[in-house]
Amino acid sequence: MKSTQLPRFAHSTVHQDNEPCRNCATVFCGNYCPGCGQEALTGAPTTMGFIYEFLTRNILERGKLPRTLWQLLRHPGSLTVDFLEGRRQRSIRPVRLYFGLSVLYFLLVSMTSNFDREFANKFGNDRDASSAAEVSESEQTKHIPGRTASPPSVLEPKLEMTSKDLDFLDQVFPQDVAKELKWRISRFANQPEREAVQALTNGMMHQISKAMFFLLPVFAFILKCLFFTRRIPYGAHLLFAFHYHAMVFACLLVLLLPLPGIVGFIIFVWACLYLPLAMRRTYDIGWLSTLWRCFMLSIFYLLAVSLAMLGALAATVLL
Repeated sequence: MKSTQLPRFAHSTVHQDNEPCRNCATVFCGNYCPGCGQEALTGAPTTMGFIYEFLTRNILERGKLPRTLWQLLRHPGSLTVDFLEGRRQRSIRPVRLYFGLSVLYFLLVSMTSNFDREFANKFGNDRDASSAAEVSESEQTKHIPGRTASPPSVLEPKLEMTSKDLDFLDQVFPQDVAKELKWRISRFANQPEREAVQALTNGMMHQISKAMFFLLPVFAFILKCLFFTRRIPYGAHLLFAFHYHAMVFACLLVLLLPLPGIVGFIIFVWACLYLPLAMRRTYDIGWLSTLWRCFMLSIFYLLAVSLAMLGALAATVLL
């Protein structure tokens, strides 16, 4: 007996005008519900519909990504001004733009570092095998008259550290905490240098990706202090911070490509000039006010980044 198909599993069809919305019962007019914004579609989506939805909404944003990136990189501060003045539909939302570029950058860096680590391990294994062969040959030939034995291979160095090197921790922390810190630091330092460098690199990348989400509101807070007399809402500074950091990650993504050195230098110079240009357009201030605020912002933000790097380093070693 052939089973009947439920209406909900029929192919997607466009909701007819002048009919109530299935979500909020508001009468439809057009492609979207005027009450809740739901699309005028009912039924089960097709496979191509899922693919189209993923590409247009999450990656291309219905054609907004190229235009948004061009405006972000070509016209500093214009995205922030457009958003503040109400022209928001033509470009990707700042939070989504920042998160998309930052996640893509850290993902590509992680994949690149994994590839480099595998290559280094393969190269290291080949080198260790050749070194072992040289040692075996030297052992066999050192007693043969008239033949000089090759020198033995040098073992991979270690970052040797004992508890005596960390006795200063007893003067800073309680005994139990100092003992635990000594054990964790010694465990990290007494492994082969290559493994320590790999662990440090991977751990730093993992921790810095988390620290960036805390540095962004710090950046906005510094701007709030620098423009305290103008009484600009903190949200406007946060919007500027999202767009500026999105530009930074966009430049970093470009630098991951195998480009000539002159192109990388041009991108670096443009990234340095971007902040004063964007600040001047966004806050509508003169060059003198822009330059001294950029100088103070760079100093305090560099201090915050340095503290975040130290925290990431400590978390990598101790965790």
